[in-house]
Parts: sequence; C-alpha cells; structure tokens
Amino acid sequence: MRRVLLTLILFVQSASISSASELSVFHTSSVGSNRSISLSLATGGPARDPAFDFDVVIALSELDNGGSVLYRDAGRHQASVRCVSPAMVRINSADYPIDLSALPGADWKHDLWAALCKAPVS
Repeated sequence: MRRVLLTLILFVQSASISSASELSVFHTSSVGSNRSISLSLATGGPARDPAFDFDVVIALSELDNGGSVLYRDAGRHQASVRCVSPAMVRINSADYPIDLSALPGADWKHDLWAALCKAPVS
C-alpha cells in the first residue's frame, strides 16, 4: 500500500513538474552576492532498489540575482531517496543519513528528501 501511495504522489508531482515551464526547485544556495545555484527535480519514479522509495535525476542551474539562467548543467545527477526510517539519500553508492530536525535550506539532501517524502497529499 505504501508503494502505491508513493507512486501516486510522485505521479502527481511529476505531472505538475511537466506542466510547469520550469523544473521543480527543491534547494537554492547563494554563491556570492549576485548568483545562486538551484537544484531541481528533472525526472523521478519508483525506486528499483526495494530499500528506497524514489529514484530521481537532479538538474543543477546557476542563476543571476534576477533569476536568469547563467549555466545549466547537462549532467544526469542520479539519487535514490528512502522516506522511512532510517531516512536517507543515496548518491552513487554512498548513503547519506537525513537529519530530520534540519531546517529547510540547510542541506540539499534534506531538502530533496523533504520535497519527495513530505509532499502534501490531498
């Protein structure tokens, strides 16, 4: 049942991402006084590894302070996310535990986890 619910959440989120003109930004970090780096969900789906809930591809963009894209990374940055305890994000073969008490914006891995695992369900 949990797998079906997570798949439904991701489907709805993917539909809203594809209908928007921009990617779904889950983390932004300032670089100097006039630039920022944005991390966005490019694609996603149910995880192939049963220990995880989602497999996603992350897009990276550099923006000026007006929001114009200065650079868009063409790489495919893949990650897997586990929502249940112990919450974690896997990048390549490295597992990163998620500090559930972290504040939004403090860590991009926490923000990725929150974007997928704490998505509102109506």
